[in-house]
Amino acid sequence: TARVDALVRRLGNDEEDSGNNELVSGPFVLNPRNRTLEKDGQRLKLTQIEYLLMKLFMENPGKAMSREDILAAVWGGDFSGELKTVDVNIRRLRMKVEDVPSSPQHLMTIWGIGYKWVN
Repeated sequence: TARVDALVRRLGNDEEDSGNNELVSGPFVLNPRNRTLEKDGQRLKLTQIEYLLMKLFMENPGKAMSREDILAAVWGGDFSGELKTVDVNIRRLRMKVEDVPSSPQHLMTIWGIGYKWVN
Protein backbone atom coordinates (compact mmCIF):
# COMPACT_ATOMS: atom_id res chain seq x y z
CA THR A 1 0.00 0.00 0.00
CA ALA A 2 2.83 2.38 0.82
CA ARG A 3 4.37 1.85 -2.65
CA VAL A 4 1.05 2.61 -4.34
CA ASP A 5 0.51 5.72 -2.20
CA ALA A 6 4.02 6.93 -3.02
CA LEU A 7 3.44 6.32 -6.72
CA VAL A 8 0.16 8.24 -6.70
CA ARG A 9 1.77 11.13 -4.80
CA ARG A 10 4.69 11.21 -7.23
CA LEU A 11 2.42 11.24 -10.26
CA GLY A 12 0.02 13.76 -8.78
CA ASN A 13 -3.73 13.43 -8.56
CA ASP A 14 -4.83 14.99 -11.86
CA GLU A 15 -8.07 12.97 -11.95
CA GLU A 16 -9.69 15.53 -9.68
CA ASP A 17 -8.99 18.24 -12.25
CA SER A 18 -10.55 16.26 -15.08
CA GLY A 19 -13.82 15.64 -13.25
CA ASN A 20 -15.57 12.45 -14.24
CA ASN A 21 -14.60 12.45 -17.91
CA GLU A 22 -14.73 8.81 -18.90
CA LEU A 23 -12.42 7.67 -21.67
CA VAL A 24 -14.14 5.42 -24.19
CA SER A 25 -12.31 3.33 -26.76
CA GLY A 26 -14.16 0.55 -28.55
CA PRO A 27 -15.50 -1.84 -25.88
CA PHE A 28 -13.45 -0.15 -23.13
CA VAL A 29 -14.59 2.52 -20.67
CA LEU A 30 -12.04 3.97 -18.27
CA ASN A 31 -13.45 5.94 -15.35
CA PRO A 32 -10.79 8.22 -13.80
CA ARG A 33 -12.93 9.12 -10.80
CA ASN A 34 -13.38 5.48 -9.74
CA ARG A 35 -10.09 4.34 -11.29
CA THR A 36 -11.85 1.49 -13.04
CA LEU A 37 -11.79 -0.09 -16.49
CA GLU A 38 -14.70 -1.93 -18.05
CA LYS A 39 -14.72 -4.05 -21.17
CA ASP A 40 -18.13 -4.79 -22.66
CA GLY A 41 -19.71 -3.72 -19.37
CA GLN A 42 -17.58 -6.08 -17.26
CA ARG A 43 -15.15 -4.53 -14.79
CA LEU A 44 -11.56 -5.68 -15.19
CA LYS A 45 -9.35 -6.09 -12.15
CA LEU A 46 -6.25 -3.96 -12.69
CA THR A 47 -3.24 -3.17 -10.58
CA GLN A 48 -2.38 0.52 -10.11
CA ILE A 49 0.34 0.29 -12.76
CA GLU A 50 -1.99 -1.44 -15.22
CA TYR A 51 -4.58 1.28 -14.62
CA LEU A 52 -2.00 4.02 -15.23
CA LEU A 53 -0.84 2.28 -18.41
CA MET A 54 -4.41 2.01 -19.71
CA LYS A 55 -5.06 5.65 -18.88
CA LEU A 56 -1.89 6.70 -20.73
CA PHE A 57 -2.76 4.64 -23.80
CA MET A 58 -6.43 5.65 -23.90
CA GLU A 59 -5.48 9.32 -23.60
CA ASN A 60 -3.12 8.89 -26.57
CA PRO A 61 -4.89 6.61 -29.07
CA GLY A 62 -2.87 5.74 -32.14
CA LYS A 63 0.28 7.40 -30.80
CA ALA A 64 3.37 5.19 -30.83
CA MET A 65 5.17 5.61 -27.52
CA SER A 66 8.67 4.47 -26.71
CA ARG A 67 9.43 2.38 -23.65
CA GLU A 68 11.30 5.37 -22.23
CA ASP A 69 8.26 7.64 -22.65
CA ILE A 70 5.97 5.06 -21.05
CA LEU A 71 8.40 4.50 -18.19
CA ALA A 72 8.66 8.24 -17.49
CA ALA A 73 4.88 8.79 -17.71
CA VAL A 74 3.83 5.84 -15.53
CA TRP A 75 6.74 5.23 -13.15
CA GLY A 76 8.09 8.77 -13.04
CA GLY A 77 11.23 10.37 -14.38
CA ASP A 78 13.32 9.32 -11.39
CA PHE A 79 12.65 5.58 -11.83
CA SER A 80 15.96 3.76 -12.10
CA GLY A 81 14.73 0.29 -13.08
CA GLU A 82 15.01 -1.60 -16.34
CA LEU A 83 13.16 -0.83 -19.58
CA LYS A 84 11.96 -4.45 -19.52
CA THR A 85 9.63 -3.39 -16.70
CA VAL A 86 7.43 -1.83 -19.38
CA ASP A 87 7.38 -5.03 -21.45
CA VAL A 88 6.46 -7.20 -18.47
CA ASN A 89 3.58 -4.94 -17.47
CA ILE A 90 2.33 -4.65 -21.05
CA ARG A 91 2.27 -8.45 -21.28
CA ARG A 92 0.25 -8.68 -18.05
CA LEU A 93 -2.11 -5.97 -19.23
CA ARG A 94 -2.65 -7.74 -22.56
CA MET A 95 -3.70 -10.87 -20.66
CA LYS A 96 -6.55 -8.83 -19.18
CA VAL A 97 -7.68 -6.61 -22.05
CA GLU A 98 -7.13 -8.67 -25.20
CA ASP A 99 -9.41 -11.50 -26.32
CA VAL A 100 -6.35 -13.33 -27.70
CA PRO A 101 -3.27 -11.90 -25.96
CA SER A 102 -0.86 -13.52 -28.43
CA SER A 103 -2.66 -11.71 -31.27
CA PRO A 104 -3.43 -8.26 -29.81
CA GLN A 105 -6.01 -6.03 -31.47
CA HIS A 106 -5.78 -3.00 -29.15
CA LEU A 107 -2.40 -2.87 -27.43
CA MET A 108 -0.02 -3.16 -30.35
CA THR A 109 3.74 -3.57 -30.41
CA ILE A 110 5.52 -1.16 -32.75
CA TRP A 111 8.80 -2.91 -33.45
CA GLY A 112 11.83 -0.73 -32.82
CA ILE A 113 9.74 1.93 -31.08
CA GLY A 114 7.45 0.65 -28.34
CA TYR A 115 3.68 0.36 -28.10
CA LYS A 116 0.46 2.06 -29.17
CA TRP A 117 -3.25 1.80 -28.45
CA VAL A 118 -5.61 1.10 -31.34
CA ASN A 119 -9.37 1.63 -31.01
